[in-house]
Amino acid sequence: MSADPPPSYAELAALVAEQAVLIGALRVELEALRRQVGRDSSNSSQPPSTDGPAARARAKAARQSADQQTEPSSEGQPAAAGPARARRKQGGQPGHRGSGLAPVATPDRREPVEPSCCDGCGAGLADAPATVGARVQVFDLPAFSLAVTEYQMMRRVCDCGHATTADLPPGVRGGPACYGPNVSAAATLLASQDVLSIERTADLMSTLLGAEVSTGFVSGCLTRMDEVLTTAGFEPALKTALVAQPVLGTDETPAPLTDAATRERDCHNPHVYTVRTMDAYTGGGADLVWYGAAGDRTMASISSFGILDEYRGVLVRDDYGGYVHYDDDLAGVQQCLAHVLRYLDDAHAIDTDVQAWARQVADALRAAIHEINTARVEGRTDLDTDLLARLRRRFDSGVNVGISTNLSRPWPKGNHPGLQLARRLKRKTHQVWLFTTRSDVPPTNNGSESAIRGFKLAAKVQGCWRTLATLQRHCRIRSYLVSARNHGRRPIDAIRDALAANPWMPPQAA
Repeated sequence: MSADPPPSYAELAALVAEQAVLIGALRVELEALRRQVGRDSSNSSQPPSTDGPAARARAKAARQSADQQTEPSSEGQPAAAGPARARRKQGGQPGHRGSGLAPVATPDRREPVEPSCCDGCGAGLADAPATVGARVQVFDLPAFSLAVTEYQMMRRVCDCGHATTADLPPGVRGGPACYGPNVSAAATLLASQDVLSIERTADLMSTLLGAEVSTGFVSGCLTRMDEVLTTAGFEPALKTALVAQPVLGTDETPAPLTDAATRERDCHNPHVYTVRTMDAYTGGGADLVWYGAAGDRTMASISSFGILDEYRGVLVRDDYGGYVHYDDDLAGVQQCLAHVLRYLDDAHAIDTDVQAWARQVADALRAAIHEINTARVEGRTDLDTDLLARLRRRFDSGVNVGISTNLSRPWPKGNHPGLQLARRLKRKTHQVWLFTTRSDVPPTNNGSESAIRGFKLAAKVQGCWRTLATLQRHCRIRSYLVSARNHGRRPIDAIRDALAANPWMPPQAA
């Protein structure tokens, strides 16, 4: 039987062309898979808790590389800067306002301490003249023990024959035995934090006081606190004060509920939201912070809070679509550059040579942020406008290169991620650079993310909330305590005031 004739040149050429197309498609698919595997909290919006061992190993290697690059050379000069960013040193950063104990002019109590004898000859010093040789002020708490006070409501009989019995003192509820306002305030404070469940709060209170504290008592304290705030109109007053502010930040995060709660209507995707002022991130000031919860993450839920629909200032946010429809009514929008920089790092990692534009754009933004933050720390109002103009040109040039480079570049699904990102940055350039034109606008939304981080911690500690109503109660109490503390009111005092029907209220714009 004769062998098959060898393929012709045309057949071989067609086979090579077919294989070239297949290899190109496989390369694109491999590129997409590598990007998917390589995504973590450093180059996407994924939370750090989802980072796997490989992501943590890459982060550790990057930190070590940054440390080596910042070490001085043998000639005593700093090493040349590489593409990796230098890691911040541990401890307080430049501009951070430290805190610590300082002596007070009038202590609560003075207690002289006498020397036992003369250090020179050993003689007694009882009748020797004395002066204060040194002072030490010790700040401490009184012993943790319950003090029992019996209130005797006196009954008096008037000359008319009518008997009158005195009412209970303020803050005293029920009888014949009950906890007082200080214990109630302490239980409310502990249970309203994000690191203690009601059960753990009751156990901790029992341990500290040496008397059994039930979970029902702790839950009742939270219910009373919420009722007082609702009656006083605290939340509407806080929202009114926020609407009047020139700059706000907003963010949201998932909040797990029980399976039974998520089966309720419109509660399939519960989220916690925050809206806050950003004064602490632009030069100091007392911030107002509001928290709220809804059963989903939709525009309708955001509007139902009654804050952003009426707001006309500058909104600092990420690019979540639920906020976009507010843009036309706002004085401006500042895109969170922490998110933008992560997206740029992600695009650059796809192909460090082809996507070099992403590094150029990221470096321009980081340099602009550094200039603004440095001026803020130094108290300067005169920015280096020439530097900012050059950085803006580098940004624009890099974005244009990103569009042209990726315009025809294939991707398994849809447009290339580099093209999508470059087009978005070009379309929203004014929202990326707003912080360079207004000193009261921060470059990132880190303040909002930091404010809402406690709810993620609470989810880890407590697992979930039983109902959406319980979560909303927690949000109202946290709004009150955080805002009051930012305005110089100790949380324990703010709780005591609230339980006495005199809660702290947010200041309103003149």
